Amino acid sequence: MYLPKSKYNVKHTKGGELYNDDGSEYIGPFIESFSGEVYKGKKFTSNTTQLQDFRSADSGDTTPLILKNDYIKPTDRDYEIGKFERYFVQDRRTNAIIEANQKNYKRFESVNYAVTLKLDWIIKGPVGDINKGPYIYFGAISQNKETVLKGEKTIKGLSQIVNNYGQFVV
Repeated sequence: MYLPKSKYNVKHTKGGELYNDDGSEYIGPFIESFSGEVYKGKKFTSNTTQLQDFRSADSGDTTPLILKNDYIKPTDRDYEIGKFERYFVQDRRTNAIIEANQKNYKRFESVNYAVTLKLDWIIKGPVGDINKGPYIYFGAISQNKETVLKGEKTIKGLSQIVNNYGQFVV
């Protein structure tokens, strides 16, 4: 396998972060590629093997960083305000998209293989558009749809995942 030096960094682990395929802990130098994959050693060779990466972006949290959907629900305070923040993460390697809670979103922000996006989601007000003479007042559904379409510039395919623009709206 060949990768130009500009596409990877050589780092060192003291343990507890990287594991071999057999589940044993790896200690020593490793290569981190631009896509977030990690490999044994200091140089790429024909024998270079990939490692399992269980580093966490938040040093206080030692749970593995796994791309899985979190259950998100607005709080009573969010309903008083009329909106809340939704967090999305896309894995650049697989293009998989998940919705994350704030804690996991922050952990993924510092991982180079993840694209993160925060959206303001309207949950209060008229659900649909209101016509008042020549004017149109956009409701929550239209505003949320516009937000998702803007987010599509950052995370391609977001509109395939988020397509219920009236979700959580009262």
